[in-house]
Amino acid sequence: MITIRAVVVSAFLIGASLLAGCMGASSNGAVADDDSATFTVQGNTAVMRGMIDRSTSNAIIDLMSENDHVRTIVMQRVTGSTGYRELRDAARLIRDYRLTVHVPDGGYVAPAAMDFFIAGWKRSADAGANIAVGSWFDGDNYGVDLPRHNSLHYGYLTWMRENGIPEDFYWFSLTAAPKGDERPLTREELIRFRLVTQ
Repeated sequence: MITIRAVVVSAFLIGASLLAGCMGASSNGAVADDDSATFTVQGNTAVMRGMIDRSTSNAIIDLMSENDHVRTIVMQRVTGSTGYRELRDAARLIRDYRLTVHVPDGGYVAPAAMDFFIAGWKRSADAGANIAVGSWFDGDNYGVDLPRHNSLHYGYLTWMRENGIPEDFYWFSLTAAPKGDERPLTREELIRFRLVTQ
């Protein structure tokens, strides 16, 4: 015999499940790789997961206006960006707020999120962090296919200079993996190209 209580509980569980689906969350609250980046405050850090998109800059502004004690962004799983402008706008905020960025053991930073990592006032990574590189692709061109004098390289090179990264790293990143693929940087490479500062 079905009781009213059972019907109410059942309706609640179905509603909760539908709400989670609408919010783009899985049943365990994880952020999907193509979801907008989220920031979860834990003490003086904010754990970042998801994709950098046009909402990310506002999310960072909201984060810092409500949690001005946060000093470090932990890039747990940052799967890329939806565009060059969105990426740079968010990255400039990290630099303007003078935030440290850190990639933990098991963390992942996609090549299309590298500029965000580079913007950190200080940058660190644990052993086992996967900070990947590969040639950028703008929908028409792979960076690796363009001659070095092509103007599409200039914005990237300027960004490297502004953040204290040697230009050699940019050229290296284009050829470090087969076109359309990526590979993680070694600890030696992170140090050699001054990607980690501590």
